[in-house]
Amino acid sequence: MEEKVKTTPLEIKLKVSEDENKAYFEGYGAVFGNIDAYGDMIVKGAFKKTLEKWEQSGKKIPLLYQHHPSEILGVITKAYEDDYGLYIIGEINLNTSKGQEVYSLLKQGALQGLSIGYEVKQYETVNGIRKLLEVELWEISLVTFPANELAEVVKVKAVVPYQDLPLAPRDTPWDANKARQNIAKWASSDGSGDKDKVDFNKYKKAFLWYDAENPENFGSYKLPIADVINGTLKAVPRAIFAAGAVLEGARGGVNIPDTDKDKIKRVLEKYYAKLDMTPPWKNISLQDEHDILFAKALLENKRNKSLPINSIEDLKQIKQIVDETLTAFEEIETKEQETKQVETEENKQDEILKKLDEILKRF
Repeated sequence: MEEKVKTTPLEIKLKVSEDENKAYFEGYGAVFGNIDAYGDMIVKGAFKKTLEKWEQSGKKIPLLYQHHPSEILGVITKAYEDDYGLYIIGEINLNTSKGQEVYSLLKQGALQGLSIGYEVKQYETVNGIRKLLEVELWEISLVTFPANELAEVVKVKAVVPYQDLPLAPRDTPWDANKARQNIAKWASSDGSGDKDKVDFNKYKKAFLWYDAENPENFGSYKLPIADVINGTLKAVPRAIFAAGAVLEGARGGVNIPDTDKDKIKRVLEKYYAKLDMTPPWKNISLQDEHDILFAKALLENKRNKSLPINSIEDLKQIKQIVDETLTAFEEIETKEQETKQVETEENKQDEILKKLDEILKRF
């Protein structure tokens, strides 16, 4: 297989920060579903084996400058796939002159992208597009000019990566202003919450978005979803719901780039999953529910042969009953709209299963 380099957006979730002669940055080394200048498209899962191999070896992926083997900047401390692409955290060694030089350029915005050095292991060609199913990752480089048309520097704003915070109880009260005060105290070295004592790398964990050009201003941080409870930073369900609603336009919405809103939704979706809930932007329509209900009935028959489906008439009869269920759902929704009550997703799913049981019992 051939060797290549692939340049993608730095999407600098740049908070570039310093810590004991090391500088850190975050971003995407590769983006899934994007056709590059080579006519290739990397698919999700392509990095799975190579990341496992790196982890098992106990070694770290090298971080280079412009793909030059002699210009080693440091290492990649973390690399994983999410729904968007290969997310990485890079560590630059500031004990080297090259590391200091590149760090200065990175803060200035002079570096325009991330690029990966890799070998194609498996691929398939579909409609003239080569889909890379497996690649072996050799190194990741900071580069000046991205080759990918989409690899342009975005404004230095940042979506905070998914922190996988523990969840507070569902009924935990939420006061955003009070939470901000608690978080500042928690993130400060002396517990005062004073700006000059706050570790903003720690502070940002409670938020979904911040302005990385002004990382040491409290006002740069938006969409808080966590509070400090008994000394531990925890995601508060009501804060998660509030952030989801704001992203959907509630309370006038939030003034951040639309592309960032999509990434924030992907982060929130993981918290919704921990709550066994569906985010508001993924709720299915009544017609979709009708189709799903019908499909569930047919699936139940296929598995257990509990429905005597032997003819088109049998199918029509089932469809008629499911149509009646759809009508019932529409009446429930109309009533909710009139009373301005919002049924929870959990209750809604219970109702669907209950109706399905009623359908099955009628045969």
